[in-house]
Amino acid sequence: MDCKSAERLLLRSFDWPVEDGQQAALRDHLAGCPACRAKASQYGLIRDVLKGSADPGPLPYFRERVLARLREQERQSPVRMWLKWAHRAAAFSLAAFILFGAGVLLFKPQEPLELTQVETLFLRNENPLSDAASVLDQTRAEDKSMMLIFASADLARR
Repeated sequence: MDCKSAERLLLRSFDWPVEDGQQAALRDHLAGCPACRAKASQYGLIRDVLKGSADPGPLPYFRERVLARLREQERQSPVRMWLKWAHRAAAFSLAAFILFGAGVLLFKPQEPLELTQVETLFLRNENPLSDAASVLDQTRAEDKSMMLIFASADLARR
């Protein structure tokens, strides 16, 4: 056992019981180390002085001062009560706001899906070939081209 461990164990032995093995190791170390033996005697003197001293009594007018402080705190308690209530109300409001925001974000309604051109034609019961038939019936190529250009512009606006 080294001196540092012995000193730590010696100080611990003043407050709590030490195991028999540790107590024997401490005794062996103190028997062989004069520096630790001197520290042990000094710590023992300090402990004896502290044990022998009487408990200090309360200061003069201690009871009156404590009662006066208690009365003063009772007078101030309505303000403290309102402050405690205000803190709790603010915390509750913040929690409600966070829960409401989370509910709005998590349970927002779905946006309507945009239908494709094929779905639109099917649901409206339209025939896309009727528009194409009038274009294909044209005999002149220029008329066909012009009708296709205007038809594509018309579809782009829809």
